[in-house]
Amino acid sequence: MSENYQRIEALAAVIRESKGANQELLLEWLRKGLLEATEREFGTPQNIRVTWNQKTDDVTIVAVMEVVKEVDPEKAHLQITRRRARKYEPDAEIGDEVGVPLDFDEFGRSAINVFRREFHTLEKSAEREKVYEEYSGRMGQLIPRCVVQQVYKNRVNVRVAGQIDAVIPPKERARGERFEHGDTVLPVLVEVLSPESTEPQLVLSRATPILVKRLFEREAPEIDEGVVQIKAIAREAGVRTKIAVASNDIRIDAVGTFVGMKGMRVQSVMRELNGERIDIIPWTIDRKLLVTNALLPATVLRVKMEKSMNTETGEEETVMIATVPDDEIGRAKGKGGHNVRLAGKLVGCRIEVEEKSVWDKRKQWEDMLRIDISEFDCVSDKLAERLTRAGFDSADTLIGCSVQRLMEVQGVGPVTAESLLKEAKKLIRARKKLVEEKKEEARLNALEMEKVALEIESMENELDDGADTEVTGEDEAENSGD
Repeated sequence: MSENYQRIEALAAVIRESKGANQELLLEWLRKGLLEATEREFGTPQNIRVTWNQKTDDVTIVAVMEVVKEVDPEKAHLQITRRRARKYEPDAEIGDEVGVPLDFDEFGRSAINVFRREFHTLEKSAEREKVYEEYSGRMGQLIPRCVVQQVYKNRVNVRVAGQIDAVIPPKERARGERFEHGDTVLPVLVEVLSPESTEPQLVLSRATPILVKRLFEREAPEIDEGVVQIKAIAREAGVRTKIAVASNDIRIDAVGTFVGMKGMRVQSVMRELNGERIDIIPWTIDRKLLVTNALLPATVLRVKMEKSMNTETGEEETVMIATVPDDEIGRAKGKGGHNVRLAGKLVGCRIEVEEKSVWDKRKQWEDMLRIDISEFDCVSDKLAERLTRAGFDSADTLIGCSVQRLMEVQGVGPVTAESLLKEAKKLIRARKKLVEEKKEEARLNALEMEKVALEIESMENELDDGADTEVTGEDEAENSGD
C-alpha cells in the first residue's frame, strides 16, 4: 500500500470512528478535500464519489469517468476507454460513466497535503458550527468543567469539557483573581463567536453580576420556585456586590433565605467569588428607603431627592442626597467610593453623601431664607391663619401662584392678592441679599481664623526649631569639653 494511500485512508478512518458525528457530512468533507487535491494534480477536478457502507464500515472512493472511444491526453483523468472500463463494469458502453478507484500513487505530495489541509479545515469548521448551535442558547448560564490552559497578558484561555476552547478576556476578570495552569474555574457564558471567527469561540466572564445571581440560584432553590427573587443587583467584581431581594410570600424572609442558616448560602457564594463581600438588602419601591438600605452599614439620617443637570450628557437626572453622621462618612462612601457607587447602581440614580454638620449648616441658611406669612405687613393674624390652612404659609409658597388661586382663600380679594404677591417678591429679594451678606461675612471670618491658626502653627514651629538648636549647641560644647 502506497504512502499516499495510507494518508488518505487514515483520514477516511475518521468517518468510521466518528460514531457520534454526522457521517454524511464527514463524507462530504472527504469528497471536497479530494476535489481540491485532484484539481491541484490535474488542473481540473475529477468527479469524485465517496460512499460509506454502514454495515461493513467500509469507505469507497472512486473517480467517475466517461467511457470514450479514444482518450484525450489532456483529459486522461476524466475519460476511460471501453476496454478498460469493462474491468470495473462489464456492461460499460461508450457514453456511460464508470466509477474507477482512485490511484493515489498518481498524486504528488503537494496534492495530498492540499487534501489533508482541506479535510481538516472542513472538520474544524463543522466542530465550530456544532459548538455555536449548542452554546448560543446558553447565554448567561454557568459553564462548569472549565480548566485553565494558559494565562497570557491578563487573558485566561480555558478548555470547556476537555475539548472546547474558550477565553476569559481581561475586562471579564474579577479584580484580584489569580489563575494557574490546571486550575478549575466556574464562569458565566457572555458571548458565542460565529463559526467563521478564528478566536476561541466561547467568551466567558467572572466579572458579570449575572455570575452572582446564578450562584445564588444554585444555592437557593426558592428562587427557581418563585418564592423569592433578586430585584436589583450591582457589582464591582472582586470588591463588593449589593443585591436587593424580595419575597412573594409574606411568611418568607427574603434576606434570610439568601443568607441561609448560619450564613451558609451567602458564604458559599463568597467562597466561589474568592471572598468578595456581598450585601443583601430588602427591596422596596420607596427609593428613599432603598437608598437608606443600600448604604448599609452606614447610618442614614435623611434622604433628599433632587433634580440636577448631568454635565457629561446634558440631560436632567435624579440625585439622592443622603445625610450621615460625620464619623460615618467614610463608611458610607466606602474605600475608593465603591459603597456609594454600588448603592447608586442598585437604586438606579446617582447618590451623594454628606456629613450631618454640612447638612445642618446648609439647613441653617435655608431656614434664614424662609419668610413666614406672619412677617408680611399686609397680613393680619386672622388672614395669616386662613392662608396657612390653604397651604400658603411662607413667601416661597406664594411665588408662582396666580391671583385667582389666592382669591379662593376667604377674605382675599383682588387688591389683597396683588399686594401679597408683590410683598412676597420684595421680601424674598431683601432676605436673599441679607443671607448672602451673612454668608460672605462667615466666609471672611473663617479665612481669618484659618490665617490665625497658620500663624500660631508657624510660631510653634519656630519655637521648636529654636529649642532644637539650643540643645544641639549644648551637646557640641559638652563634646568639645570631652
